[in-house]
Amino acid sequence: MQIQLLTPNFLSYKKNNENLHSNYAMRSNLSGLNVDTVSFSGRLPKKTEVLRTTKVFDAFKSGYESRIPEYKVLAARLMDTLEATAIELKDIGLIFDREYCSEEHMVKGVKSFISKLKRSGESPADRVRGTWYLENLHDLSLFSEHILPTLEKRGYKIAMVPDVTNGKRTVSYKPDFDVRLSNVTEKSKKALPQELRDAASFKEQASGYADIQFRLIDTLSAVKEKTPLEVIIVPGKNTAYAKRDESYYVYDIVRALKKELHIAQIENPAVNTPEQRVQNNIQIIQEQLNDHISKPLYANAKSLDIYHEDLHLPVELSKDTCRALVGLVEGMRQKTKLYYNSKMREVQSDEYKKTIQKMIRASQEFKERKDKTIFVDDIIEKRNELLKGIKVNKQEDLKLLKRVMDRLNQTIEKYGAKN
Repeated sequence: MQIQLLTPNFLSYKKNNENLHSNYAMRSNLSGLNVDTVSFSGRLPKKTEVLRTTKVFDAFKSGYESRIPEYKVLAARLMDTLEATAIELKDIGLIFDREYCSEEHMVKGVKSFISKLKRSGESPADRVRGTWYLENLHDLSLFSEHILPTLEKRGYKIAMVPDVTNGKRTVSYKPDFDVRLSNVTEKSKKALPQELRDAASFKEQASGYADIQFRLIDTLSAVKEKTPLEVIIVPGKNTAYAKRDESYYVYDIVRALKKELHIAQIENPAVNTPEQRVQNNIQIIQEQLNDHISKPLYANAKSLDIYHEDLHLPVELSKDTCRALVGLVEGMRQKTKLYYNSKMREVQSDEYKKTIQKMIRASQEFKERKDKTIFVDDIIEKRNELLKGIKVNKQEDLKLLKRVMDRLNQTIEKYGAKN
């Protein structure tokens, strides 16, 4: 993904002899952290609001890069398996497109890995992924009676993920499996094993995208720590290529705004405040891009793949819509400046002294101090820390909005009305 940025989240990493080492744990460990930081709003930070640590991300990057050769081996075997299975099951309509599932697309790139890590604070599970085409996706007996047994015969099983946890202890697991399809009949649902049926949502995405997706474990791999391998099944090549275009021209924009923009993470903003207007603009942008690009793009693709008919719905942004979208992003840029400038004035005010004192008292460092006196220097230090955090967030948000505008201009160039 090209739109990248943002704060590192709560991340755990292993040290070797107290020095940074490339063998970092590729997972989040929220529960294991001692949080003694308070955000400038006076609350404990969320996992997506922790102080930036470039060295940590450099280490994650190095660790991921070191495992890419291993992932390529897994991807090569998965590619061969997907192709062989499609040949064996050609009578049910299963198709493997080796060109679409090239090595470049089957192994997640470093930039994409780091971008997703920054957004979620969790190590991405889709490091190796492949795609099948199956016209009759809604007939789930094809999956349970043909596809799954053939995969198991070749040494693969569906990965299990935590379902219920109690603190650090996992109480139960569930299959990493989902049927993101609407209008699945009860008869078709019952064709699935009960545990797969319970794991499935049976609901396509708001954009109109639909698939069956699951992750596999290669039981024949000699590597002790098994890497989940993601497989998706879509109706056909038109849907697959629509997904690739929609991801770049729509989804990247919406995801960056909703998941990466700091100001978008503020909960329950007051009406008509800058932060509320920014979040409102994001919602409008998402709706416009979904309505004019994503939905018709997927509808056309599925019509070709399933019914072999060219529905040919217009996938186009009118000139008025293009101007409105550009105006919405520009408005967000202005409102973002207003919000952060206001926050800086608030933190610098005399009235904010009590809030700063409250933050200091809530810190682990203060709790461990014998002398509970809060000195002037303590307040100055905390205030400067808060101001620095606000300035960094402001800078990152404005940079992100610039990148969003650049991507939006590419979307307008491709889908904007030419007449």
